[in-house]
Amino acid sequence: MKFNIITTSFNSEKTILKSFKSIENQSIDKKNINWLVIDGKSTDKTTDLIKKINSKIKTKLISEKDNGLYYAYNKGIKMLKYSDNETIINFLDSDNEFFFNDALEIISSVFEKYNVDVVFTDLIYVNNQNKIIRYWSSKPSKSFDEKFKNIEIYKKFKLDDHLFGWSIPLPTLFIKKSFIDKVGNFNTNYSICSDYEWSLRVSSQELIKAAYIPSVFVKMRLGGVSNKLRNLFKIKIQDFSIIYRFYKKRYFVFFFSIFTLVFKNLRKIPQFLKK
Repeated sequence: MKFNIITTSFNSEKTILKSFKSIENQSIDKKNINWLVIDGKSTDKTTDLIKKINSKIKTKLISEKDNGLYYAYNKGIKMLKYSDNETIINFLDSDNEFFFNDALEIISSVFEKYNVDVVFTDLIYVNNQNKIIRYWSSKPSKSFDEKFKNIEIYKKFKLDDHLFGWSIPLPTLFIKKSFIDKVGNFNTNYSICSDYEWSLRVSSQELIKAAYIPSVFVKMRLGGVSNKLRNLFKIKIQDFSIIYRFYKKRYFVFFFSIFTLVFKNLRKIPQFLKK
């Protein structure tokens, strides 16, 4: 299968080549990878470094001012053609890397073997010394519908599955372009937490077939917008708004929203203990 890797960047000269190298080192045929970089008009050497890359991977760079991360994601999605419908999309930002060289080969085989719409995995956060700070297990609250060795297959997620704050971390999510068309674009009203809202929309689709691989496939460097303490209050407000809208047709919507918001944060605690 073919992959379209969408990378957003802004003044990422320190990390962009590491991100690309993790793509370049993938064991699958390089002709099956397209790298689409949506840059926010960097003022450092980011775009120069990208332009100097000599690779069999087809690379496209768009560098222009935009209104933030989620506008860039939507721009990348919009650039994909109808012929890309059965290709796999992943959002690997400029401070993210694939964890090992067979990652895309394994993802591809899962899509082909189990005919799923979505594959998701685990994620680790590392600091500047490459030390693991946080391990985010993406395992859902509900039990799997089928299991083949270590591959768990889910045929439907319900609202209750998200009650305890579960969601799929965006960098670990591999999704067919045709399924993105059902989910829709990122909601740019949420300047920091739109990936959470979009993840909920993905997993709440009525007709979904998803595969979970309980292993780390992506590592992320600390320091993104959502990891900065000064944004903490804004994050909680946006999270609550997203959860409230998610439960809006249920009784006791305010209670459920507070409950989920609390557990969304509580479930992070063991992620810092498991390394």
